[in-house]
Amino acid sequence: MKGNVLLTIVLFINLLAVGQTFTMGKKCKEVNNQGIALLKEKKFQEAFDVFTGMTKSCTTKDGKEASSVGKAEALNGLGRYDEAITAASVALKVTKNKSLMGHFQTGVAQAKLKQFDAANSSFSKMIALTEKNKDTKTRAQNYALMGLLHWRQLGNKDSANYYLDKAMMMDPANPAFYVQKGDMHVDEKKYDDAFVQYDKAVSMGKSDMEMYVIRSEARLKMVQEKYKTNNTQELRSKMTPTENEQVCTEVKKAISLGLHDMNMDMFSSLVCK
Repeated sequence: MKGNVLLTIVLFINLLAVGQTFTMGKKCKEVNNQGIALLKEKKFQEAFDVFTGMTKSCTTKDGKEASSVGKAEALNGLGRYDEAITAASVALKVTKNKSLMGHFQTGVAQAKLKQFDAANSSFSKMIALTEKNKDTKTRAQNYALMGLLHWRQLGNKDSANYYLDKAMMMDPANPAFYVQKGDMHVDEKKYDDAFVQYDKAVSMGKSDMEMYVIRSEARLKMVQEKYKTNNTQELRSKMTPTENEQVCTEVKKAISLGLHDMNMDMFSSLVCK
């Protein structure tokens, strides 16, 4: 069973949409989400192919922005930094330099090329666009997006935490920020800390299927890493009663809320009583 395929993809899609208006049609949104999922799994060539196809079929302003920043991120992942800057420039052109993701992907490429002054300028433009926004909630979401990108793409934990904490101070009632903080703890293998944040999100009303998929994936990742196996039978024999209860509580809750996943169903039937 994949340990974290579903982990934070939905959250990432929601946060990414903050930087882009996204009035695209249903088909273009589906293609965009497919590309984002591939980026999350670091399948950069596949993601590039998806966004290249999207460029040809989604020709609205928002479609062009989304496909361009998707291509730029994929190209950055592939180490093709000059091409990434070119791709991001399309997003900046169609948005009149207002694309947060366009500036960010440009900055990532410039930093990789050791063009540090240019990179700092690109990141500063992203921050300036955020701070000019008079809508506090949107500004907070943009800071959370910057935190996510610093975490996921630059590996800069200090900046990631700084921006996410700023978002949480601005809009402390947004449960998505606590989910994001929990996901960061999962990445660090700090599972107890992660569930403190996840529990806060649930207490704030984030108790849908997506939340319990995230929680299930985190618990599964916890035991898979501890016992160095993804095999369900081995996990069943090695997990402690407490671990079994922790994992099964989340899995059964996700299923009860409507999750249809063959691997989760099989795990539940074999492990959870």
